[in-house]
Amino acid sequence: MERPPPSYLVVLLLLVFLQLIWSQSQSQVDELDDDQSALLSFKAAISSDPSGTLTSWNTSVPVCQWAGINCTTTSTSNSSSRVSGLILEHLSLTGTLSPSLANLTHLATLRLSSNMLTGQIPSTLGAIPSQLALLDLSSNNLTGQIPPQLGGLASLTRLQLSNNALDGAIPPSLGNLSRLSILDLSKNSLGGELPPNLGNLTTLVFFKVSNNMLSGPIPSSIYNLSALNYLVLYNNLLSGELPSHIGVSLPNLRVLSMYNNQLSGLVPDSLANASGLEEIDLSQNHFSGKIPSNFGMLKNLSWLALEYNQLEAREASDWDFIQSLANCSLLDHLSLDTNNLTGNLPSSVGNLSTGLTWLSLWDNQLTGEIPLEIANLVNLNTLGLKDNQFSGKIPNSIGQLSNLESLILFHNQLSGGIPSSIGNLTRLNEFYLDHNQLQGEIPSSIGKFQNLNVLDLSHNRLSGSIPKEVLSLSSLSYYLSLSHNLLSGPLPPEVARLQSLSYLDLSYNKLSDRIPDSLGQCLVLESLTMSNNLFNGSIPVSFKNLRGLKDLDLSHNNLLGDFPDYLADFPYLEHVDLSFNDLTGKVPTSGVFANHTAVSVVGNSKVCGGISSLDLPACPEEAPKKKKHLVVHIVVPVVCGILLIILMSGLYVACISKRNLRSKRDSFRLPLEGQFLNLSYAELAKATDDFSFDNLIGVGTYGSVFKGNLGSGELIAVKVLDLQQQGASKSFMAECEALRSIRHRNLLKILTVCSSVDASGSEFKAMVFEFMPNGNLDTWVHPKVDQKVGSRSLTLAERVNIAVDVAVALNYLHNFCATPVVHCDLKPSNVLLDENMTAHIADFGLARFLQKINGKGYRAPSTSVTAMGTIGYVPPEYGVGNHVSPQGDVYSYGVMLIELFIAKRPTDAMFKDGLTLQKFVENQLSNGSKATEIVDALFLSKETLDDLGEMLEKCLQLILKTGLSCAKVRPRERMKIKDVVRQLEEARAFLLL
Repeated sequence: MERPPPSYLVVLLLLVFLQLIWSQSQSQVDELDDDQSALLSFKAAISSDPSGTLTSWNTSVPVCQWAGINCTTTSTSNSSSRVSGLILEHLSLTGTLSPSLANLTHLATLRLSSNMLTGQIPSTLGAIPSQLALLDLSSNNLTGQIPPQLGGLASLTRLQLSNNALDGAIPPSLGNLSRLSILDLSKNSLGGELPPNLGNLTTLVFFKVSNNMLSGPIPSSIYNLSALNYLVLYNNLLSGELPSHIGVSLPNLRVLSMYNNQLSGLVPDSLANASGLEEIDLSQNHFSGKIPSNFGMLKNLSWLALEYNQLEAREASDWDFIQSLANCSLLDHLSLDTNNLTGNLPSSVGNLSTGLTWLSLWDNQLTGEIPLEIANLVNLNTLGLKDNQFSGKIPNSIGQLSNLESLILFHNQLSGGIPSSIGNLTRLNEFYLDHNQLQGEIPSSIGKFQNLNVLDLSHNRLSGSIPKEVLSLSSLSYYLSLSHNLLSGPLPPEVARLQSLSYLDLSYNKLSDRIPDSLGQCLVLESLTMSNNLFNGSIPVSFKNLRGLKDLDLSHNNLLGDFPDYLADFPYLEHVDLSFNDLTGKVPTSGVFANHTAVSVVGNSKVCGGISSLDLPACPEEAPKKKKHLVVHIVVPVVCGILLIILMSGLYVACISKRNLRSKRDSFRLPLEGQFLNLSYAELAKATDDFSFDNLIGVGTYGSVFKGNLGSGELIAVKVLDLQQQGASKSFMAECEALRSIRHRNLLKILTVCSSVDASGSEFKAMVFEFMPNGNLDTWVHPKVDQKVGSRSLTLAERVNIAVDVAVALNYLHNFCATPVVHCDLKPSNVLLDENMTAHIADFGLARFLQKINGKGYRAPSTSVTAMGTIGYVPPEYGVGNHVSPQGDVYSYGVMLIELFIAKRPTDAMFKDGLTLQKFVENQLSNGSKATEIVDALFLSKETLDDLGEMLEKCLQLILKTGLSCAKVRPRERMKIKDVVRQLEEARAFLLL
């Protein structure tokens, strides 16, 4: 048999080799076809792709070149690539999750966060082979339960399902994910108990299930997760006790946050073994027993919040924790209020960190003196010791706390005098010493508090005269109470300088002499109480100007003279007490005097008239004159002649004055720089050039705003209401009601109000404000195209200052008004800027006052809010008919704060299909973007970036995160506005470092 020629063998071998190559490549093509098919099924389940990201997903483009797809070479072949990553985040994708994702057999990363995906999580995801290490479906609208099958993803290291609408229980099978390091299930509606199986996650570093409805005890196995850095369980219904060994078994903890649960038992002292702890928040639970005395071992501790528990300190040794905390040099916040702490506050409190800004111990049972050493805490912003039993003198050293803004010492037993050093606290904006036993004179040094909004020294034993310096505090815009003391002498005429004050209470003293006429210049007073003094003389005629009064009490004095019948014309007056004086004359029957329960005039023997229920004698009629022939024949002709001359003169004057007489009817005035603005319709028309288009500076829902120029050169803004617009009159009255009750440097100041008729005889209503030369914030953040060229933009510092200004104003409205006020329409166009770029909140046409409910807290009246505010800024709860609340304003502020820094409106065209301004920023930050990459580039010059460097990033990060915290969907999750102010001040501080 012949052997085949060599050439034949070569050909045969070549054919075999080609067959092998073809088979392998065909296998690889088939595998990629499987990946392609799975991805196209995923695409088919997406109903909206607003950014067009998935347009590259078609068969004409290789799979590994599709947007959002990562491929890797398989271990079996250097030339074979498979889909290993699907990353489509922050794209506003809508639709559902396709079960076909399970066919991506080499998938290691699946990140679909911050979209608008709905439906349930497919159980087939648990069938993806073992390569899947990262699964992030957070910040979508996914519903249903967490599939137990996810417990089969043996290689998973990160599982993030937060901020969805998932319900049901946490599946125990998640305890099988032995490689997991991050588990975040927060912000859902998960219920039931935490499964003990989670204790098997021995590599877990981050565990967060806050803001759910979890109940029952925390499984003991959780406390064996020794690698944990973050244990975040707040805002649930968890119960039971913390184990005594928690700090030993969790030695790597940095954050322990369990506030607002139902936990009880002792606070374990073993927490001190977790030496890296930075934050401990166990507030709003039922913890009892002593506060551990070894927390000083926690060198990194900055936040310790244990308020609203039943913690005790009965013996001196129980306070050893204070001395221990002195070793925590980074401590910034210490709140222990509303517990059962008793005994003396130890002097070692003065050894706490000099960086401490917040110290609150109110509503306990503390006794003894306030330690002198507390003055060492030189950076304190807030010192709250109210509702205790402190006695002795206020330490003179307290004047060293020059950074204090809130000093709250009321409801104690403090005695002695008010130290003159108190005048060093020039940053104070609220000062409460009421309900103590203080003696001596009021120090004139209080007159140095140029930022003070509230001063309450009532219910003490203070004597002497009222210092004129105290009455010269023009910053007092809310409350001044000196009642229930032993003050004497006349009321100084300097009281006229309190032109922004809403409430003045001088009752139950020994003040004497006449009430000064100058008090009538305090035109925004809402409540004036001067009862039970020794005032004499007549009621000043200038009181006619106090038309904003709601309550007036001058009872139990020695006042005489004519009864002030003009009070019947005061539009807001609800209560009048003039009893036990010596007034004379007729009591009116209209206005407030039409309601006998709102009026008391008893003890005035010379008054008469009034409504029948007041039981006053009838006023005597004039006695008839005796007829005498001499009078008839001589006096009458002379008188008639004189009357004829007067009549002719009167007709001449009437012809000239007829128009002005009508236009000034029914108007009322407010002050400008301590003087009266008597502006009629004619004067407003003249100031605005007959409300010309050239002077039009804005048009709103209920009217137009015109720039005006008074004869003196004073510029004003005149808001003229369109009374044909439904709701305009209601808006006008709401704004008048709000503005007469509030005064603050960051609120737009009203100068006068005119309610009259115009030149045609039609009804005319207008409000006159200070003119803001730099317009509104909206025009600065979003300049028109023709404004961008050649015009400057807001600097970084200006934006930060504006943010602080608005937050401070909201803090005043929510927390420092006698009746809290909710603005209800906060947005950039309602923030005006003066010549110094200081911000002023404007337009209170939708504002609401909150009513006190059962003596505990406030709530708005039952008023529909479904259409309240402006789209994009309206909090979601208003859309379902919830009551307005301060947290609604906080939401609007959060949106506006983000808008201020990234220069995108919440109604921008890019925000659709569920993507919001907040989610956009949240997604960018969570995706690793720097804040400097997100914000408006107009204020980030190269010089700014170079000069501030890392401090700039920290500042912007804090600001954006503050905005996000304010604009949370759920009201209870939003920051309190007072905390917003503090946090923004911290952000501003980064620019000064």
